[in-house]
Amino acid sequence: MKSSKEIIDLSERYLSRMYKHYYPFVPDRAIDDTVYSIDGDAYIDLYAGVSIVNVGWSNQRVIRAVEAQMHKLFHTSSLYYLEYTAKLAKKLSELSPGGALTKTFFTNSGSEANETAISLVKRVKKRPYIMALHRSFHGRTFYAMSALGQSNWKVGLGPFAPVVFAPDPYCYRCPLGHKSCPECGFACVKYMEDVIKCEVGGDSISALLAEPMLANGGMIVPPFDYFKEVKQVLDKYSILFIADEVQSGNGRTGKLWGIEHYGVIPDVMTTSKAIANGLPLGVTIYREELDSTLRPGEHYSTLGGNALACAAAEAVLEELTSGLMDKVKENGSYFKRRLESLKDKYEIIGDVRGIGLFLGIELVKERSAKLPAKEEAVRFLQEAWKKKILVGLGGLEGNVIRIEPPLVLTREHIDIAADRFDEILKNITAQ
Repeated sequence: MKSSKEIIDLSERYLSRMYKHYYPFVPDRAIDDTVYSIDGDAYIDLYAGVSIVNVGWSNQRVIRAVEAQMHKLFHTSSLYYLEYTAKLAKKLSELSPGGALTKTFFTNSGSEANETAISLVKRVKKRPYIMALHRSFHGRTFYAMSALGQSNWKVGLGPFAPVVFAPDPYCYRCPLGHKSCPECGFACVKYMEDVIKCEVGGDSISALLAEPMLANGGMIVPPFDYFKEVKQVLDKYSILFIADEVQSGNGRTGKLWGIEHYGVIPDVMTTSKAIANGLPLGVTIYREELDSTLRPGEHYSTLGGNALACAAAEAVLEELTSGLMDKVKENGSYFKRRLESLKDKYEIIGDVRGIGLFLGIELVKERSAKLPAKEEAVRFLQEAWKKKILVGLGGLEGNVIRIEPPLVLTREHIDIAADRFDEILKNITAQ
C-alpha cells in the first residue's frame, strides 16, 4: 500500500491545478459516518463527500442492489425501453412533492440535471431568460454556471447565457438592510418583482431556478413563507419554478425534498449527489403538462440513467423512506442545540442556522458589524481535521462552516464533534 505522501506527490505531479484540496488527507475506506485514512486514522465525517453519502458509507442495501445489477447489465442506451429507468421514474413520481411531478429525464450530475431543466422550460415557454438568486450555486456547466449567483466562481468565463438575478433570502445578512422577516414584508420578494418588471419583463423569463436551501451560498434557510410569496409573483407572470434539490433533497432536512417545508409544489425539480449515494446520477422531474410540448430526441444523455446508478437510487429511496428521516429530525435538532450552546459561549459565532442535518456555523470577527471571519473559518477547518473531524467551508465570504453529514450520524459522534468544536473555538479566540 502506498503512503499518503506518495499519493499526494503523485497527485501534485499528474492532476490539474484546478483541483482544490483542503488538507493532506487521503481517504482509504469508510463505513456509516466514519472515514478511515490510508494511514489508518478514523475521522467523524460531517461532510459526506459534499452532501452525497446520505444513507451512509458502505450502505449494505445499496451495495446489494448494485451488486445484483452488475451481474445482469451495467448500462445500455436509452434508445431502448429499460426496466430500471422506468421503475425508478415511477418511484420518483410517487415520492415527488404532492406526487405532482410525473415525467423524469436522467443524466449524470446535478449540473446536467439543471441544464436539462433549463432546456426544458425554455422549450416549453419559448422565453429567452432564466431568473436565479444571488449566492446560488447550480453547477459548473455553461447555463448552470450562468445562473450561479457567486461572482468568485465566474471570473474570466463570460459572457454568459441570459440570466437575471434577484436578491437572496439571506436574513442574517439581508441584502436590502432589513432586520427581520416577516416584519420586512418579504422585501426581497417585492424586489424580485421589480427585477421582472424593470430588467426584461415577465414575458421574457421562462423560469426561476432556485435552491430551497442555499448550500454553497452559506447554508441559508429562507423563511418558511418565502416560497409561497415567490410563487405568487411567478404565477402572476406565468413563470415556471425549478427547485434545485441537489443538496437540500434526499432526506437531508428531515423531509425527502427541501421544498416540502414550504408548502409549494414546483413545476420542475432537479436532484443528484445523494440520490444514488455517490454513483453518478442526475434527475430532472417535471409536471405532466410540460411534457406535451416536447419532442422525442430533443434532449439526450449517453450515460444518463446508468443501470448501476438507478439500482443504487432505488435502494437509497427505500432506505430514506424506512424511518431514517425521523432520525434526521431528532439528531438535527439535537446537533443544532449543541451548536447554539457554543454560540452562547463564543462571540466569534455570529449565527447558527439550518434544519435537519443541513447546518451552518457562520464565523464573524465581531457580532454587531458581522464582519466575516474568513481566516478563522479556514483555521477552524484545519483544526477540525487535526482533531479527526471532517467539515466543509462555504459562503460567498468563505466564513461558514458547513455540516452535511451522512444521515446515519450517531448521537455519540455529534457529542464528540461538538466537544471538539468547543476546543477549537477556545484556541482560535484565545489568540
